[in-house]
Amino acid sequence: MSTSPLASAPTHPTAAPAYAAPAAAAAAAATAPAASFPWSLLDRLAALRKNANLSSPGSWEGLHREVKSVQATNFLVEGAKFDLTSVMSPNFTVMHTFSWGSAQYPPSYHFGSMYATSKGMMHGQIDDQGGLQARGHFNWAASAASQAPAAATEPFDPSKPADQQAPLSPEVAKTSSTSKVTAHMSGQPGQNMVQLEHDHVASDYSLNVKAVNPNPFDKPPSWAPRNPVTGAASTASTATGVYQLAYLQSVTPAVALGTELVYQRMRPESEESALSFAVRYAPTPTTPVAPPANLPLGMPSPFPPVDPKAPAQVFTTVYSPGTGLVHSSYWRRINQRLEVCAEMQLLLTPFSKMGPGRREGLATLGFKLDTIHSTMRGQVDTTGRLSAILEERIAPGIGFQLSGEIDYAKGGGGAGRVGIGFVMEA
Repeated sequence: MSTSPLASAPTHPTAAPAYAAPAAAAAAAATAPAASFPWSLLDRLAALRKNANLSSPGSWEGLHREVKSVQATNFLVEGAKFDLTSVMSPNFTVMHTFSWGSAQYPPSYHFGSMYATSKGMMHGQIDDQGGLQARGHFNWAASAASQAPAAATEPFDPSKPADQQAPLSPEVAKTSSTSKVTAHMSGQPGQNMVQLEHDHVASDYSLNVKAVNPNPFDKPPSWAPRNPVTGAASTASTATGVYQLAYLQSVTPAVALGTELVYQRMRPESEESALSFAVRYAPTPTTPVAPPANLPLGMPSPFPPVDPKAPAQVFTTVYSPGTGLVHSSYWRRINQRLEVCAEMQLLLTPFSKMGPGRREGLATLGFKLDTIHSTMRGQVDTTGRLSAILEERIAPGIGFQLSGEIDYAKGGGGAGRVGIGFVMEA
């Protein structure tokens, strides 16, 4: 059998002309940088942020959260108060609150209920006057537990010293994307409120968008241009409400910078805006928090260990150029039992045609002391007001509160108020 010369000839891939390779390379070199430039820049910025080991700055509303948890005025009780909480299931709770004896408010009763899961929460409360308050949160992130701090792999053992406790589990990136709805309804005119909010907290930045009583179809202002043909008033709608946009960005592992823009238009005829700037300094401690100094040598601490990655001191300042308001606070954890704080608020407005300038200030010092069965808070400010509250844990689920405040600036030996509270959880 004879074989065709074409069939026996070796086959080779078809080669492109010599002039085609430089042309294709030139075309790729001309188009590749233009197409990949923005994405490569974003990738480099993301790599820089990851290598910088930036921490989460938290939300804008939580800029002064450490100081607020220490100050006594946020926990004071006036008159008498009784709180009864019934845990119906791991997700559903019912609350009853009775209060009376206050010089500023009449006796009242509040009934509330809360349903909470790992992704969301719904809370409602109604009082004896028919006022209704409702809140709802939903976390769109993969896991709501991403906001939780690092926890020990084993429960705390009081019989072991601090250096022998179980190590903390690896810290999870604090990422959440939560939508919030808050509503307050009352029978009195002008007291109803609806607030829509979305709070996104990432590993190194946070974004908050908020709208209070938004109404995009309100009536036009009185000075709106009239119809040129008929002379009738304008029928165009006007958006009213309060709108807020806040952003925080960590620039170093310890420093975060942010800004907030507030635009409010309560009535169609008036509008105003305000811009604020914030800086937050929260360095990571280089040494662990010391145990209480009054413990006998060798005695283990009865208090849970403090997360070594949590900052032991936080300094925050918020400045609003439009109003001249400066709000600064400093918080420090001394040991597992003691926390101290200092707060300063200044109002600095220059002289103008509207009136003379103002220079006013208020400084506050506070502390929080934890014992095995109680918590004490106290504070004093530059106006001569002294406040203190004692929270005693009598038994699991049972607590007693005793608070007092006296204002020496009112003269006549000062004006004071006291309060007692009883808390029960069943």
